[in-house]
Amino acid sequence: MTDDTPLPHPVSSLLPREARAAGDVRGDDTPLHELFRTVASESRNVILVKDWHGRFIFANKVLANLYGTTPEAMIGKDDGAFNPNADQVAFYLRNIQDIMLRFEPEVVFEDSTDVATGQTRHYQSFKKPLRDAHGNLQILVIANDITDVRNAQERAEASERQLKDLQNVIGEGVWDWTIATGVLRHNARWADMLGLDPAVRQRNLDDLTALIHPDDTEAFLAALDVCVALGRPFNHEYRVTRPDGSLIWLHDRGDVVERDEQGVAVCMVGSFADITTRKHAEQQLIDERKRVELLNEEMAQTLQMVRTMARDATEANRAKSDFLANMSHEIRTPMNGILGMSHLLLETELTPEQREFATAIRASGEGLLAIINDILDFSKIEAGMLELEYVDFNLDELLADVTSLVNVRVREKGLAFYRYVDGVVPPRLNGAMVRLRQVLLNLVANAVKFTSRGSVSITVSKVADYPSGLCLRFEVQDTGIGIAAADVADLFQPFKQVDASTSRKYGGTGLGLSISKRLVTLMSGQIGVTSAPNQGSTFWFEVPLQVVEGAAAVHALAGAAVSAVADASAGMPLQGRQSAAESTGSVATASATAAGEAERQAGQLELLLVEDNAINMALAKALLGRMGHRVSTANNGQEAVDLLTRQRFDAVLMDCQMPVLDGFEATRRIRSADAGVLQPNIRIIAMTANAMVGDKERCEAAGMDDYVAKPINVGLLKAALARIPLN
Repeated sequence: MTDDTPLPHPVSSLLPREARAAGDVRGDDTPLHELFRTVASESRNVILVKDWHGRFIFANKVLANLYGTTPEAMIGKDDGAFNPNADQVAFYLRNIQDIMLRFEPEVVFEDSTDVATGQTRHYQSFKKPLRDAHGNLQILVIANDITDVRNAQERAEASERQLKDLQNVIGEGVWDWTIATGVLRHNARWADMLGLDPAVRQRNLDDLTALIHPDDTEAFLAALDVCVALGRPFNHEYRVTRPDGSLIWLHDRGDVVERDEQGVAVCMVGSFADITTRKHAEQQLIDERKRVELLNEEMAQTLQMVRTMARDATEANRAKSDFLANMSHEIRTPMNGILGMSHLLLETELTPEQREFATAIRASGEGLLAIINDILDFSKIEAGMLELEYVDFNLDELLADVTSLVNVRVREKGLAFYRYVDGVVPPRLNGAMVRLRQVLLNLVANAVKFTSRGSVSITVSKVADYPSGLCLRFEVQDTGIGIAAADVADLFQPFKQVDASTSRKYGGTGLGLSISKRLVTLMSGQIGVTSAPNQGSTFWFEVPLQVVEGAAAVHALAGAAVSAVADASAGMPLQGRQSAAESTGSVATASATAAGEAERQAGQLELLLVEDNAINMALAKALLGRMGHRVSTANNGQEAVDLLTRQRFDAVLMDCQMPVLDGFEATRRIRSADAGVLQPNIRIIAMTANAMVGDKERCEAAGMDDYVAKPINVGLLKAALARIPLN
């Protein structure tokens, strides 16, 4: 037939009345179009509508993809415009015209060519003839791709399975509801999903609503009413309790596909799918989200608590730091007077008894200062405020310094003292020299204290090399009272002695070894001891140190050579590495320093002493006067600034904590051009009881040139004065 060829008999005579009342699929607002729109958007099958001449009235994306085009581009064209297989195109046209003439639905097995790949695909097509509102014949085709199944199984088995799949709309429960009668027709899958007899294919809507969870029934019926009355698609999720008691979730979709002349809904079709697994996953996700939210809330509360604790800890540490700094200053101020005045007293003419008393005062003061230093060090470590200062130093000089500090006690007890240094250890190193000296002096002093006869020795050896440095092992060995193995564990605990009698007999706070352990740990090292009662002890610690560039090459020797000399100042043999060049250099340096001091004393420095404590002012004036210097005084920083606007001096000895104007602000004003002082660059030496970590740096930041801590060490004071430039 051509486009103008009339039909062989009136089309209207081929269709029943209800068929003639079916809507036009081409109209955007017709019920059939709404059905197609709903089903086609969900389906993976080919869905199309053609007219008598095989021209597409509707095509879904699956068919358009097969033909390599778009659904819109197919409207009004036949298969020949897209399918290169002429035999297939001819078969399609003959087949649909035959079905439309018979006006009976039919399932057809047919092939189609995939334009993109050239592959032949096999389809099981359900074809149903229709008429539009004008009586024109049309045909609806729903084609299911059975290629893979057909290739895997016999044709007959594949056809049967695909037919069943088609009826079940790809595994979903398909239903058709006649609204007026309430009759609900469905496929076997519908019944199977609900736990009902699959052989029964017709039920009533009440049979379904009876299974719906009571909490979901009202919403389900309301969604149906909206679809039926307002024409909105039905799309609803609800729970169903099956006869066996199991609960499943369904996602039900559908729409009204037929209305009477008054617009009243007549028929509604749709399908539902089991979404129980998805719902469980969603619930798990919801539960997990709630759990995460709860964890986040708990974390936020914990974080707030941590912040509060950190703030409290910071405030506590700040308060503790302020307390320590204040206590250090307040204790050192009178200690400066005690030690300084006893020093001056011992330089006067005294009777033997008076000298004995004065010596006892000085010794007691020095002992008290040592205890105070231990307590303050321990408190700083506990508060996390102790910092290490890494500097270049000479190992031999450090060992000699430690030795000199115990020489007097060694001579008094008649002990032999030895010092051994492995020849491969370079003398020039970099590390926390002050704290290294403190640990070593602590161990040596303890060894001397607990040894009544025999010897004490220091041994330094190399443990390992690493880039730009090495690990040294320091051992302090004695022949003293020794320690039982059971008591070793308590040695490095604060305030612990081996037993109470030790504290009574030998004295001490029990802090020294605890501080030593913590200092060694801060230096990234380790410390330990080997000992036995009445067989002496060997305390050791290992710390990493940097080698000062050039030192390693000069002193690297083959093997572990050891040199030795005697130290007459101790009155006992003292073993150690000390070259003639080093000895000569030390003597030369000492001579130069002595000469410089003598020159300063002969020249008489004009000094301004700024001090608010009367005893410390008297002490400092006496010490400086005995050195031959002239001293003017000021009771606070403001008096010092005022005096410097009228008078010139060689240097200022500045206390830090004073009323009216402290030493820091006074120094800043002196350095300022606005203060009107005669010498803005005058040398300012901090002479203060502020001896906490960072105090020296704070003095430097304020503009001070040098630093001498209280209690005043006369040697350090002389050295600071010797560094004053000559006019």
